[in-house]
Amino acid sequence: MVATHTTLENTLRPASEVFVFDTRASDERIDRAVSDCGARAHWIDEFSALAGLPLSSHTRIALVAVRASSGPDLALDVIRVLKQTGFAIIGYGEEAESWPLGVRCRGLLAGACCVLDSSRPVFSQELRRVLSQLLDAEALRRDGEETVKATMRTLGIIGESQALVAVFRTILQASPLSDLPVLITGETGTGKELVARAIHQLDRKRRSGPFIALNASAISPGLAESELFGHRRGAFTGANRDRKGLFRAAQGGMLFLDEIGELDAALQGKLLRVLQDHRVIAVGDDEEAAVDVRVIAATNRDLQAMVQQSKFRDDLFHRINVLTIHVPPLRERRDDVRPLAEHFVQKYHTLSRSGAPAVGQDFVEALMGLGLPGNARELENIVRRALINKHDESALTLADLPAEIWQRLSEEATIAPDQRHVANEMHVPTREPLAHDLAPHLIRLLESNGWNLTRSLLACERSLLEFALRAAHHNQSQTARLLGITPRSVYNKIRKHRLQR
Repeated sequence: MVATHTTLENTLRPASEVFVFDTRASDERIDRAVSDCGARAHWIDEFSALAGLPLSSHTRIALVAVRASSGPDLALDVIRVLKQTGFAIIGYGEEAESWPLGVRCRGLLAGACCVLDSSRPVFSQELRRVLSQLLDAEALRRDGEETVKATMRTLGIIGESQALVAVFRTILQASPLSDLPVLITGETGTGKELVARAIHQLDRKRRSGPFIALNASAISPGLAESELFGHRRGAFTGANRDRKGLFRAAQGGMLFLDEIGELDAALQGKLLRVLQDHRVIAVGDDEEAAVDVRVIAATNRDLQAMVQQSKFRDDLFHRINVLTIHVPPLRERRDDVRPLAEHFVQKYHTLSRSGAPAVGQDFVEALMGLGLPGNARELENIVRRALINKHDESALTLADLPAEIWQRLSEEATIAPDQRHVANEMHVPTREPLAHDLAPHLIRLLESNGWNLTRSLLACERSLLEFALRAAHHNQSQTARLLGITPRSVYNKIRKHRLQR
């Protein structure tokens, strides 16, 4: 039996379970160190066991045994999976301090906070120190989570998911760094401007200054320079008066450049100069003016890919990509659907004759089943329409949704009869690949998508749809019969993945 003792620190923490992944026998030193920190070690020796972990708020710390190998290592895959799930991970390995630097970096790149040398005499003390720090941080995270959510709500950011809380914690870290630019990424409708406004409100140096927003995709390239930097009277046809431009209008505050990927190359160069020199020159002017503005840029495009395609300046990308905040789509934040729906009900309660009705469970389940490609903006529109058509005081239910929503849900749920004969007619192989045949391809797929499950599944869906379209000679009706879905679903998926010929 492993002896335990209790310290003053661990009496302040709730009982926790620390997961230990090691394909060899358990280590009494690890059991003892975990126990000394007021937790219990739960040993795992198979990759498949990760799917069954009880992911409560007290089980977000793991230890993973790493090998001194320059080739594939299952432990690194375990670290990546756990990191994506929100775990803090401690790596450990024999003679780790003598490994080549490149090998030692692999565990850190996978997501471990450190890799300890388990052969050192002080391994137990080092493990106890690091583990205690992580457990303390975890306790603080739990204690402060409600405060964080309350602060989010005051700034108009509504949600309960861990993903959104993590975004807001990043906002809290970025806001005080008043002179550094911020890049906000995320799909259309995820609330990037809300994030920018929250940064402004939390920035003590700049929150008393103006917040100026510009959607770069909404102005013509010919007017964009004047809009940003201003112009002198008579500088061009129609310039009837001096204009100071948005940079000088935002003096002492923040300028939010939404859809920055839409700026043309010439304007990108001028924006880069302003960010470097903190000076602007108006169109038709001879003298520069100093500006003190924090720039927050946002985009729903992949700027790094645009840089590789020479569609976005590399130097501008690195200038704005100092602090980055990614807002995940709503389909990856299912816990946020209900609080958002309830928020929009309160926001638009005057549209309903009965005030603000409750939100029924089947109403929420329907919204979750849609996938909501328009994210919170689409959800807001659906709730607003449902309220307009509501004529009594009962809760919002599936019946209150518009007919086209029922149609979308119905199409997604359609299960066609067995279509194997169609595949045979079109000479499509029906042999199911063995798991070990697919494993290397799946691992490469996950790695190429940063181990993000949603992006990986979307990539799979796109590839499978391409194969089916080729097999059906791009006949959408035959493709639908082959895949067991409706022709409208095929059409929607072709548009979603931009596979039009």
